[in-house]
Amino acid sequence: MSTLITDLEPKSVWKHFSELNKIPRPSSHEQNAAKYIVDFAKKNGFKVETDAVGNVIIDVPASEDKKNAPTVILQGHMDMVPVAAEGYDFDFLKDPIQSYVDGDFVKAKNTTLGADNGIAIAMALAMFEDKTLSHGPLRAIFTVEEETTMKGASNLDAKYLDATYLINLDSEENGFLYVNCAGSQDVDIRFNISKIIPEATSALTIRLSNLEGGHSGADIHVGNANAIKVMATIIDDLSDEYDLFIQDFTGGTVRNSIPAKASVTIAVPQEETEEIKKIISRIFEAQKTLYSKTDPQMKLEISDASVSKTLGYAQTQDLIHLLRALPSGIIRMSKEFSPVVETSINLSMVKTFENEIIIEMMPRSLEDAGLAQIVEDVRSCCYLLDNVEVETKNLHHCWSSPSHNRLIDVLNMCYKEVSGNEFKITAMHAGVECAQFAILNKDLQLISVGPTILNPHSPQERVDIKGVEQMYVTVCRALAML
Repeated sequence: MSTLITDLEPKSVWKHFSELNKIPRPSSHEQNAAKYIVDFAKKNGFKVETDAVGNVIIDVPASEDKKNAPTVILQGHMDMVPVAAEGYDFDFLKDPIQSYVDGDFVKAKNTTLGADNGIAIAMALAMFEDKTLSHGPLRAIFTVEEETTMKGASNLDAKYLDATYLINLDSEENGFLYVNCAGSQDVDIRFNISKIIPEATSALTIRLSNLEGGHSGADIHVGNANAIKVMATIIDDLSDEYDLFIQDFTGGTVRNSIPAKASVTIAVPQEETEEIKKIISRIFEAQKTLYSKTDPQMKLEISDASVSKTLGYAQTQDLIHLLRALPSGIIRMSKEFSPVVETSINLSMVKTFENEIIIEMMPRSLEDAGLAQIVEDVRSCCYLLDNVEVETKNLHHCWSSPSHNRLIDVLNMCYKEVSGNEFKITAMHAGVECAQFAILNKDLQLISVGPTILNPHSPQERVDIKGVEQMYVTVCRALAML
């Protein structure tokens, strides 16, 4: 197999994906990716618009044989999750993604790949420029900030959804056709703190790294360790033997990724420093054994640090116990779509500031009631703590569509021709923008499909080459039949 991405089939898809990966596009910084798409549309003579929030909408006229066919929307998002491997120097606002072929997959050097969701844009642009394809009127909707606030989908004018069919290309498992997705909400816990200067102490910084991490929806069922929870366990067990004071606690990188690293700086009795290092290492080894199958590369580093202001003893204990008590992981499995997760929550990030510590969480559920319940569970964990506030924002409802309609039947037929198998019709525990689109146009037939993307939202992200070709050919054939 060629080691050049641009030699892979379909060549036009991989050409566009390679070009997109030269363009930095983390959430809220999609403008240059949008320019690439707009320039493509203008070069090919297509009508193109950029709306007030930065979404790009392209209209492609029907081929001569399909002038009277209904409009089909192809949809994806322009932003990507920016996560680099521990210790790898990479600027997601400046540096191009270094993607390469690795066996049956395309992956990136020590960063997220951006196949979520650059591969959708690449497939759509490749279809648009192929003059041999038979299709009715086509529209592309490429949104901004899907990975963070859903700003693009939430602010899209309903007029752009005036169509019969919508194919979302943002799911991540070849062979699966999704008609349901989880809703989500951002939950922030604000822990107001007062710092003191501890007496007769030294300080240690403890760093956890090289955990597997992963997508907090698509990978939550795997059971990968959460670096924040592991660190809280280490500090809690240590505090059973020694008085300690937290100076700083930091963990996670983005809300929708399982934390792969965390660090804490603690003040401890000066005369016990060496013994405390041994105890920390012993506790870590127990955690490493516990997660040996999911996180075999988990790494611990302990270093001396400068003593500075810390949380008081009571607030240190409150923070430790809160982090241990907060739910994280699978809450409940779906009975309707077994073995899909119904409800989960990710303890995503911890950030320490001068006067407060912010804990960020992301619950998900296939049921709006399940989402509301887990948010209340978080509130209950904080109920008896002084100086703690729980804030919620960015509520996104779950999405549910019929499991049979013409769009599904046509895609199923085409996928069977291409792969020899029918799609499995199911739900995903991740979120896609279909939920918002269904609210704006209740008559729209919409589904989500995509090639297999393993370990999205992590530096291990990789996309299946064969799956990209199968999905591309499947959608092309479906466009000719719709």
